[in-house]
Amino acid sequence: MTQRAIDILNSWIAETVRPVPPDELSREAHRLANEFMAYAADAGLKVETLEIDLGEDLVARMTEALETAADVESGHVLTDD
Repeated sequence: MTQRAIDILNSWIAETVRPVPPDELSREAHRLANEFMAYAADAGLKVETLEIDLGEDLVARMTEALETAADVESGHVLTDD
């Protein structure tokens, strides 16, 4: 993935991902992955290569982002703020 694509993904996650209850984690991760794929296509990124370039699937990346958001909300992670 190009640095541009990584920056777009990270910015999108920061703007979009919010904590959800644990029982909604899987469904929300799938929804976010699909939403990002559409966003990436609109941004001109080659959707078919995103997961290969990431080295993981987007659902796993979104799950990680959701877990991090939950940790930040609960105070388990220090932030730069």
